[in-house]
Order: sequence, then structure tokens, then C-alpha cells
Amino acid sequence: MPKKPLSYLLIPLLACIWGSSFILMKRGMFTADGMPVFSAEQVASIRISLASIVFLPLLPRLLKNKHFKSDIPFFMIVGWGGNLIPAFLFTYAEQSLDSAIAGIMNSFTPIFTILIGYLIFKSSISTQQIIGTLIGFIGISWLISLSNPATGHFQIAPALAILLATLLYGISLNTIKHKLNKYNSIEIATGGFTMALLPALIGYFIFETPAVFKNNTMAISSFKYVAILGLVGTAFAVIIFNRIIAQTTAVAASTVTYFIPIIAVAIGIAAGELFIWQQLIAMFVIISGVLLVNLKFKKANI
Repeated sequence: MPKKPLSYLLIPLLACIWGSSFILMKRGMFTADGMPVFSAEQVASIRISLASIVFLPLLPRLLKNKHFKSDIPFFMIVGWGGNLIPAFLFTYAEQSLDSAIAGIMNSFTPIFTILIGYLIFKSSISTQQIIGTLIGFIGISWLISLSNPATGHFQIAPALAILLATLLYGISLNTIKHKLNKYNSIEIATGGFTMALLPALIGYFIFETPAVFKNNTMAISSFKYVAILGLVGTAFAVIIFNRIIAQTTAVAASTVTYFIPIIAVAIGIAAGELFIWQQLIAMFVIISGVLLVNLKFKKANI
């Protein structure tokens, strides 16, 4: 099978994995009946630590690459901006946002991908993509302004945290495509997570994660969700994602976020999260903007 068709077939698989990540974060922090287990910082630390340890045995091979030392800053951008920092931002946001809303807002990644490509990497941008970006911003602004059906309050700070995470994703995606395209997907994941391992491990102990295992009877149950999140939803998924980027474009790869909110919403509703019709319309406004941005991605050459 040709490489590009195979990569596009991987996008729905990746969407299913990442679409379920939001409820896994929530279940890592809270039991099904809302009792707290791990904190947001602890979940993020465990997640990135587990994913990074998976790639540690592959590091010696990467170190033999003659380009690795000069590319360390780019691997750090990918490791920190594409994995470490967003992991903390999303768990922070999901302390008060439903996993379905987090999944919807994650769909803004392609818009930041196109903007970063234009502003930093001098990729072209069309009028249609500018209009799509504005529509996406309108949808996001509307979603942020809506009250949480459970609390009745606006959720501005958590929403902005997710927007920052998607901005970092956009930077990471472009860095992979433009600066690390000489490496394969596993090498990129290895280099990125190597940069994230030490701060994640430091966070694991600074945030007193071992104490939760010792004192909370639900710790093992919640840890299972975080382990799936770290090993499948992070380590395995990043390899797939990097392969898609390498064989297509950064923007084309980011279109996986079309499907993520649909899956995240379906799982969230099944898990008992509240969802109002205005949020559903806002989701489709956002996706419409993202779709308009990506209709010209071949010409954008990102």
C-alpha cells in the first residue's frame, strides 16, 4: 500500500486513541463518582514519565546519529511543547472542564499549525485559510463564553490553558516537519521524550505522587487509566502521529482533530457528562473553520 494512503488510514485510529485520552485524564484524577485521587500535576507527571521510559532503550541508537547534538533544541521544542507542557495544561483544565469540552477545544490545533507555519516558517497562507481561522476563533470564543452546565460558571482560565496547549502543538508540528524531517517517527519520539523524561520524573516526586499510592485505596484503579494514557495514548500515539507528519504534511496530520471532538463528546456523554446543544453547535462552528483552513493545505506547503 502506498505510504500516504496508509497514513490517512491511520488518522481515524489515532483519533480514537486521542479522543479517549480526555476521559482517561479525568478518570486518573477522579473516580466515576467524582472522588479525587491523583492531582492534575501528578497525572501529567505519571503520563509523561511512563511514555518517556518506553523510549529510553532506543536512546543509544539515536545518540549515534551525527545530527542529534545540533538538533537537541528542536527535540526539546517537540518534547516540551508537544508533550510535557500540554500534558500539564490539559489536566489542569480538566479539573473543571468536562472531557468532551477539552476534546472539542483540542480541534483548534490545525489553525495554530497553519498560523505558526506562516509566521515562523514562512509558509504561504490563503484568504480562505484566514477566513477559516476567524470562524474557528468565533467558535472557540462562543464555546468559552458558554456556562458549564454543571456549575453555571464561565470556564475562561481552563479554556485558555487548552488554547495554549494547542498553540504549543502547532509549534511542535511545524518543528517536526521543517526541522526534524531527516529522522523517522520513532527517532523523533525518542528524542522528544528524552527531553521530557527528567522534568517529568522530578514532577513525579515534587508533587508527592508516591504518597497517593500509599494513602489512597483508589490509587491503583486510577493509575490503570493513567498508564493506558501514557503508554497507548501518548507513546504509541506519538509514533503514529509523527509517521503521518513525515509522510504527509503538518496540517494534514493535524486534521486528526476533526474526529477527536466527536469521539470525546460521545465518550463523555456515555460517562455521564452534561452537554448542551449550544456547545454542540459551537463544536461544528470550530470544525467548519478548521476544515476551511485545511481545504488549501496542499498549496500552503506546510
